[in-house]
Amino acid sequence: MSFNDLSEKYAARFGSPSMNSVGLEEFIQILELVAMKSKGFLIFKVDGERERNIYTFVLNMSTSKDVAIRKDTDSIREGMEYFFSELERLAIYP
Repeated sequence: MSFNDLSEKYAARFGSPSMNSVGLEEFIQILELVAMKSKGFLIFKVDGERERNIYTFVLNMSTSKDVAIRKDTDSIREGMEYFFSELERLAIYP
């Protein structure tokens, strides 16, 4: 299954008709649920000192197979899609 298919499938689990309809606030709420369930943490930061990959997403899940997902990117949308695809691939749900 492709990267896009996986992110679309994960978005659909939460009632979104497509990944494009998932806003940043909804994305954060879903990852917050995942982090809380797995006793982990979520970081989203904007690094103004960098010229590239200014957005950093990190999700660490201590009780879910010691999984850590990280993405540095220039696009918030790309980071969101990457996280949803990885969570679907690893079958991690809140």
